[in-house]
Amino acid sequence: MNTAQYRFRKYRLTVRSGPVAVPTNALAKPHLLLASSIRHMHLTGAFFANAASTTNGMLEVSGGCWSSTTVLQGSTGFRTQLVLLADVGDDSIGQEFVVCVDAHGPTGSRWTPAISTSLVVSEPLVFMITPQIVLPIESAGGRHVYSVRIQGQHNQIVLPLQVNVANG
Repeated sequence: MNTAQYRFRKYRLTVRSGPVAVPTNALAKPHLLLASSIRHMHLTGAFFANAASTTNGMLEVSGGCWSSTTVLQGSTGFRTQLVLLADVGDDSIGQEFVVCVDAHGPTGSRWTPAISTSLVVSEPLVFMITPQIVLPIESAGGRHVYSVRIQGQHNQIVLPLQVNVANG
């Protein structure tokens, strides 16, 4: 099965060739697909960034998609912005969602939730940005795992992160 992705304003449309039937007017009016297929917001991806913002409805990221970070010796957390990728339907506009981040350290430390933040959906979009947050780490560093979820939903995005400790 072949897959192609198209972006219309803030909508993402995936068209598959094969047994999936797509209405002929769907490409001209992608909101027809959204209205019938997306019910409530759900996460599709997430990543850490040094800084993220929006300009004219477009995502701007500086230093994004970390696989590791370095902290000073004795640190118990790191500062980041979290960029969330989500499918948001028209029925979610005006609703408040609580995004939770759970953390697991390499020696078994758990922070559930490590942090939670409320976001209000103001328009159909494919990304959201949290304010600057500080996430916990074990002071010795190592491989940490952060799970991002919407409170009350089972779907979660897992973000492994290697935390390196610098002397000094």
